[in-house]
Amino acid sequence: MSGLNPVTKTIGAAKATELAWSAARKQRPSFQWSDIWRAPLHDFPIRDEILYQFLPLSPEMDVLEIGPGSGFTAFRLARHVRHLTLLDIAKGAIQTLKDGLGGIPNLKFVCADVCAPELPNVLAGRFDAVFGLAVLDLLPDSGTCLKNLGALLRPGGSLLLQFPNYPPPRGRGVTYFRNRDELDRLMEAAAFESWEIFALSLRPYPGLIYRSLYDAPLRAFRKLRRGYMEQRPLSYDCTWTFQRGGRLSRYRWFVHSAWGFLTLVTRLGGECFELRALDGEVLNHNLLLLGRR
Repeated sequence: MSGLNPVTKTIGAAKATELAWSAARKQRPSFQWSDIWRAPLHDFPIRDEILYQFLPLSPEMDVLEIGPGSGFTAFRLARHVRHLTLLDIAKGAIQTLKDGLGGIPNLKFVCADVCAPELPNVLAGRFDAVFGLAVLDLLPDSGTCLKNLGALLRPGGSLLLQFPNYPPPRGRGVTYFRNRDELDRLMEAAAFESWEIFALSLRPYPGLIYRSLYDAPLRAFRKLRRGYMEQRPLSYDCTWTFQRGGRLSRYRWFVHSAWGFLTLVTRLGGECFELRALDGEVLNHNLLLLGRR
């Protein structure tokens, strides 16, 4: 089973998915000036642009985010959907999210393992959309995870998973896929109606801005930090941001102003990301998995 619906077979995978998710590009959460000092601290949130480009959302939707990190994405997204559930395996991360975002009435916080077979029974209700950014490669059982996410989606619901698909030593996760067939089998077993797999990359202009004004300075800073290690933690509560970010909270207005400026400059050239349909080998790509229940 390829996972492609009849439309995809007729006009091509990339074009069909472009049409199916085109409405998402007009659905960006509103900006409020108070976000500068109220939003949770976040490492330059360019990944959120993936959601705004490729995941259609509306005020009538119930949404599940797996691996919500600092909660910055949820903070803004909550004002754009009916209800948003945040799922993380780490108790400390969930407690921090509750402390920072507990006053937002349409947010729910759940501490659970997305790879646990009983997860669909733990979460009450079903969702119109599920997404996770840079999460799937960190999970030890991607098959059970996808089955759970499929079971948690309502018929017609949407799935968006972005993750780096690189083997060690370049990749820091525990899961990666060599061929598309591996992911196709997992999606079919998870009972998804259709899906597509893309190589995701920054377009030339935003890529230049990102490398020059964010990535290069950050790399230089990390090299200067004594004892800095490149090893990527497998859970958010083990990151430097979670453990020491409290010291930076007093400067959040400055940090968020800088990120806002960078985001504005990055988007001057239009949409940030572009897709390339993959068939066969998928290794050594930043992957975007889009699915329909």
